Amino acid sequence: MAEVTPRIIIIGAGMAGILAGIKLKSAGIKDFTLYEKASQIGGTWRENTYPGLTCDVPSHHYTYTFERNPTWTRHLPPGREVQAYFVRVFEKYGLAAYTQFEEELIAASYEGGQWNLQFASGHTDTASIVIMATGVFAPP
Repeated sequence: MAEVTPRIIIIGAGMAGILAGIKLKSAGIKDFTLYEKASQIGGTWRENTYPGLTCDVPSHHYTYTFERNPTWTRHLPPGREVQAYFVRVFEKYGLAAYTQFEEELIAASYEGGQWNLQFASGHTDTASIVIMATGVFAPP
């Protein structure tokens, strides 16, 4: 009997969504889609651009353990630098091929053992597993 791989959907392409995509790929899971409501990745670091924006976590801690960044310019890096780090990681791990931009989730229901998702564009999708990586500032 053939092993069935679950279809997975990730909602949000910020720090957590990017990490989820990388970990799925490294586990050999290729049947997933990463949906992002905006036209580019970044979450908090894309949305916040006010003057003086910096990360409140020391830069050497604000990286993925498998993708360190020895070139941070400051102990508390500026927001644009943090955003650039996540863009580099997203590109390095080839997540663009799995990502759908400008797709905002508006409804989700669980029926018959699967998630049914509806997006503002009218697009729909289904999955066995949904990973909500929308961050703390996104409304539920």
